[in-house]
Amino acid sequence: MSAHDFEHFSEGEWEDRGELVWNEFDWQQYLKQNDKEVARFLALYHQYEGRTERLDEVAKLMGWGDEEWAPGEDGPEAEPASPSIVAEPALDPAGFSDFLDEDFEAVADTYTIHKHPVFIATRGLYQHLYYTWERFLSTSSDLQVNLGLSWKLAASLHAGELNAVMAIHALDLGDFTLTICHLKNALSAVNHSLSLLHALPVGNKAGQGQFFREVQATLFDLREIWLRVMNDCREENRRRLPGELEE
Repeated sequence: MSAHDFEHFSEGEWEDRGELVWNEFDWQQYLKQNDKEVARFLALYHQYEGRTERLDEVAKLMGWGDEEWAPGEDGPEAEPASPSIVAEPALDPAGFSDFLDEDFEAVADTYTIHKHPVFIATRGLYQHLYYTWERFLSTSSDLQVNLGLSWKLAASLHAGELNAVMAIHALDLGDFTLTICHLKNALSAVNHSLSLLHALPVGNKAGQGQFFREVQATLFDLREIWLRVMNDCREENRRRLPGELEE
């Protein structure tokens, strides 16, 4: 999927479907459904552990990137898109059966950034990182983990997630340059997390070695996702401003 398709989320037909009035319960149900989508992504992510094309295989099973996309209204038809983590999400209404029939269509069509594949993947991978880090600390009492180092690692993970979420907001608004800047900050945070990870003490337990492998692989996958998004954003900027050069 190219960056042109990101416009669908902020300028698509969903804006013309009238005002949607939901109460707190409705939005809580919507958020619970998003939690299920994140959990489904993580389950598939763990299922395909060790696969070379892990992200693309999981994205395909999530229903992302299975359609053909056109680069623009006046451009030539695009080739069929390969499975991509940055593709448009399938607006699956499953899980909203408790809503009244007249609300069903609105629920199925309602879009927020919670449905964006980059948000789902980023949130899921950081949930995995936090859980893995907590598990490491609780099962490694024999290791003398420096408290300052532990805090710095947690802070670097938070910084990466925060900048990624801000990038998705900018992407949703169609500001591709701001998206790139936030993702640069997120990538810097990932690099910092990797450097702190290698500074942690390593014991002889098999679980501790597994912790390092899991965290490193997850950070590399986050970096891969964001680099794809940055590349698409730069392509979109070049399309909009063909005479300008990117940094």
